[in-house]
Amino acid sequence: MNKLASKKFAVLGLTAACATALLWAAQDGATAQTAARGTAAPTLGGAPASGPLAGAAAPSASAPSSSGAPVRAVAATAPVPLNPAQAKLGAGQLLQALQAFAADPAAQRAAGRSATGSAAYSAATASAQIAALDSAGIPSRYRDGERVKVNVNLAVGQDIVANASLLDRAATSLRETLRGAGLQVEKINGSPSLEAFVPLARLEWVAGLREVAQVSLLAMPRTAAFSDGATASNLDQLRSLGNYAGLDAGLRRDLKGEGLTIAVFDQFADTAGEVKALQDADEWPKNTAAVADKVSLFKPAAGAFGYTKQKHGNAVVEIVYDIAPAAKFRIYDAGQTADWVKGIQDAANLNALNQPQGEPRAQVLTASQGMSLYAPGDGTGTGSNLKGLYDAIEAAARNGVLILNAAGNEAQKHWDDDSTAGAGANVLQDFVVGNRDGNGVAIADNINALRIEGFGECIPVGAVSQADKDLTEIDVWLGWNDWTGGANTTDADYRLELVRWADAVTQRQWDWNTWSYKTVVVQAAGWVAVGQSDDAQNGGANQQPLERVAVVPAANTKTTACDGVFNNRFAGGGKFGVRIVRKTAGASNFLRLMSGGLHSFQYGQNERSLVHPADSASVITVAALDAATSNLESYSSRGPVLAAGGARPAGQAAGNAKPDLANFANVDTVSYGDNEFNGTSSATPHVAALALLGLQHQRQLTNATVPAPLPAGATQAQKDARAALLKQRNIDLSDSTYDSLVYVASTGGNDLGAAGFDSSYGNGRLKFHANSEACFLSATYDGKYRALLPAQASPLPAGQKSYDQLRSDNSTACAAK
Repeated sequence: MNKLASKKFAVLGLTAACATALLWAAQDGATAQTAARGTAAPTLGGAPASGPLAGAAAPSASAPSSSGAPVRAVAATAPVPLNPAQAKLGAGQLLQALQAFAADPAAQRAAGRSATGSAAYSAATASAQIAALDSAGIPSRYRDGERVKVNVNLAVGQDIVANASLLDRAATSLRETLRGAGLQVEKINGSPSLEAFVPLARLEWVAGLREVAQVSLLAMPRTAAFSDGATASNLDQLRSLGNYAGLDAGLRRDLKGEGLTIAVFDQFADTAGEVKALQDADEWPKNTAAVADKVSLFKPAAGAFGYTKQKHGNAVVEIVYDIAPAAKFRIYDAGQTADWVKGIQDAANLNALNQPQGEPRAQVLTASQGMSLYAPGDGTGTGSNLKGLYDAIEAAARNGVLILNAAGNEAQKHWDDDSTAGAGANVLQDFVVGNRDGNGVAIADNINALRIEGFGECIPVGAVSQADKDLTEIDVWLGWNDWTGGANTTDADYRLELVRWADAVTQRQWDWNTWSYKTVVVQAAGWVAVGQSDDAQNGGANQQPLERVAVVPAANTKTTACDGVFNNRFAGGGKFGVRIVRKTAGASNFLRLMSGGLHSFQYGQNERSLVHPADSASVITVAALDAATSNLESYSSRGPVLAAGGARPAGQAAGNAKPDLANFANVDTVSYGDNEFNGTSSATPHVAALALLGLQHQRQLTNATVPAPLPAGATQAQKDARAALLKQRNIDLSDSTYDSLVYVASTGGNDLGAAGFDSSYGNGRLKFHANSEACFLSATYDGKYRALLPAQASPLPAGQKSYDQLRSDNSTACAAK
């Protein structure tokens, strides 16, 4: 669809990265509460009364802030690669876990080795691998027993990456090598990366293969979660358009999705009969004798449908089914990028090389998930392991499919700025540029502290339950604009460090002058570097400008400043932050930080916070509004899309203004409860289902030009010509539906925020109003879509209006107050 940023009727258009992390044990010793600043953290009165950490706070606490103090060097504790294979793991968490396991002689004797890296693992060996993964703090979602979930990047040049057939051949060859060694592995169609589950003891063997460029923690889509939304969208107004008086009587009906199919890509729960329970309650579609193909479920490569127990997708389907109950459904459990790409290709009827195989199996595709910083952010997958995802989305759009994606919930979890200048290498990033204290002295702060709403800079550590460990994991990404592509190679090198505030270490020492013991500070309080991500960026094959730290904060990272903030669900609280080191002398880049989970940054930036692939020009990107007030949700990710290669943009991108539309969150679902399904995740399925009904109405309005079936014995040339005609018709219908939605969203009081398009609300709120039929007709009569309408006589009969006049009349009526 062609998206041009302008006012009103102009058409405006939630995997694989080099990411490693680590966690080293903190220094033991007596502590003394020390702080560089005197800002108090909130007590229980300021803590959330509801939400994931409800009930986790103690009665009261005071927690001084501690940004801006010195950082102890990370070099003394960072793991050092011992050979070229280990170097491919990066100097971070994967390498730390591998070396911890290798240092266990008993485990190594039990495991043994062979030329293919296979091993007869005993229970003791598996336990040793798990213990090593625990010691590195690797979160549970990146693990399956002793197996680590990783991306394995191909050691191929950009000439191979740019050639779909050659790339597929190289990926297939490496996949078969790894499968031959007994590993679970999948290709990401169109990307220079594989997704694999590799036992820790075999990780070095995999990295040592000459076909492998890099191994990193698996990049997985995060769901964008945090119905009355259908009512708030004035669904009945839209449904009634199907009875427009200008339609032939035989075509009129309330719009409910008849004759169309929608595909949902998400993560689901179905280990305890959740899907059947929803179907029995008529909250989900189900197959019947009358409609045997009402719903089709597609399992992921790693397990059965719904095995991950994520009810997020269950709620998404509830919303779509509420709005479009007569449609058919294709539901893809797509918690990994390879599943997502293959699902798009299946729903859009594309082969593995994205070549159309006929008309799409689904006319609308929707996803309420995304990834942070794993691509340039310029609307493409250039140089990244998400290339296959972006290419599949673009190919699906070219085959006439409407595609929607949540904008993301990252507005409060994002920071970006230009890299700090300075002579030489190893320059610290300054997060406070141009600020001065009361005496006019410049403030330099190279720590960006992590925060949790309601608890200030105190982060819970040492979680007791696995659920709380998963909830409180620290997951931070750093990316910059040095993606490999064209003549550029990734050779600007940065290091991302995770730091924590360490209390002063004291000792009791005998004072001969006073003949008594006194307490002496042997290590001053300050920021301690506890982990880092330091992958190679030196121009090698398939390197990417990415670093990532992902850890579960251990009990020994607590600080006395946070004593009493959290109850016995945790060992206590600690203070954490991130630091960026520019290693390459003279490098100048646009840097970005994003954080997952509960954590935000002390220094943040709401703008430019879209997740991937919400920045693609081929998707309709959806922002979130509160269903009760229509206010923009503070977490809703904002545009604009970045400039080419991930550079700082100068306003909205021509033809790719983001987000596109806004709709409602905080809605009721059976899966989550009343007003509990939040985030751009809940807004997006509303728009997807409304778009499906909009497409149904555009089909009604253009029914007169549906191509007739071919006669028996049609030639191949006739078949090809009809296929081309149908493909273009589907594209035109998709684009005219998009235009219709934009016209509705920018009129009738829906233009919220700044007048016209803005980077928060996009074109506006998708809420259907009394003039909505005119908005649809305005799109139908647009000169771009004349192939959808019967040819008019020339000259026109007396009293008959031209399509241009009808377009003008309906545009005026659409915008009428």
